[in-house]
Amino acid sequence: MIIQKKSNTIVWKDIFTCVELPAPLKRAEELAYNLWWTWNPAATNLFERMDPDLWFETDGNPVKLLRSLSLNRIDALLHDAAWMRDLDEVYMAWQAYMSAPTDSSRPSVAYFSMEYGLSHVLKIYSGGLGVLAGDYLKEASDSNVPLTAVGFLYRYGYFDQRISVDGQQLATYEAQDFNLLPIQAVTDEGGHPLVFEVPFTDRTVYCHVWRVQVGRISLYLMDTDLEKNNLSDRQITHNLYGGNWENRMKQEYLLGIGGILLLQHLGISKEIYHMNEGHAALISAQRLADYVEQKGLPFDVALEVVRSSSLYTVHTPVPAGHDYFDEEL
Repeated sequence: MIIQKKSNTIVWKDIFTCVELPAPLKRAEELAYNLWWTWNPAATNLFERMDPDLWFETDGNPVKLLRSLSLNRIDALLHDAAWMRDLDEVYMAWQAYMSAPTDSSRPSVAYFSMEYGLSHVLKIYSGGLGVLAGDYLKEASDSNVPLTAVGFLYRYGYFDQRISVDGQQLATYEAQDFNLLPIQAVTDEGGHPLVFEVPFTDRTVYCHVWRVQVGRISLYLMDTDLEKNNLSDRQITHNLYGGNWENRMKQEYLLGIGGILLLQHLGISKEIYHMNEGHAALISAQRLADYVEQKGLPFDVALEVVRSSSLYTVHTPVPAGHDYFDEEL
């Protein structure tokens, strides 16, 4: 006799819980979602003093810290006159910083990079190239340059280093929980997370788009880890510099071609287009095609326009420091 199982298949759902912060502490939440705190010690110190032990446990992540505060600790903060006074001062300093008028005498810039070293909390960088890109955004914010940046939000980022008992480096990859990062999803007109489409040669790759506020600067990050994509395309933004050469080609195509299309979709146009290393080189190809096909410019004229409005930063000016792809790929 065959006995059929009649029970329903379990459907798991993610449920997130956190304490709703009272109105006086909402200002701390606003500060947490702008990476201005990463280069302003008074703001960082303010978060650490909220709960020093919890600050250590959350690895200095203010978003995770605020999500983890106990009701007793929240009540204690509300009755801590010195801390509340410092919150007022830091918040007012940030508001004054953000409200300063943009320096319109300087050209507007679109900046493209495969990585940004803004904070250890946001694992979208590996080393010097990323740290320079992160500092570039911070300096642009302090100088009030009208700049918009484009990159990727990696599910696993670059590897975390562990040292074995015999002194060997071990690489481990830990997934980032996007709900606990100082980022916000870009939404469409209906208030739903934006699903941005990038045409590849034989298919469409779908991206979620996230915004990171770096002081006055907006950094838009593309993320392909969506169920609408096939497994191969979901992995495009899994790891920084990860995968085989085909995946690296996909990343550079998405950053260059997709990055320009994303700015167009968001209605953002700039005077200067800056490539941080050759990973974003294809932005020039897309811009050239747009001038010819959309603006009707002759090819030679379009080429000169692209040349005269492009910047390129190179970090390793030797052959071994650059990507080479087979012509067939």
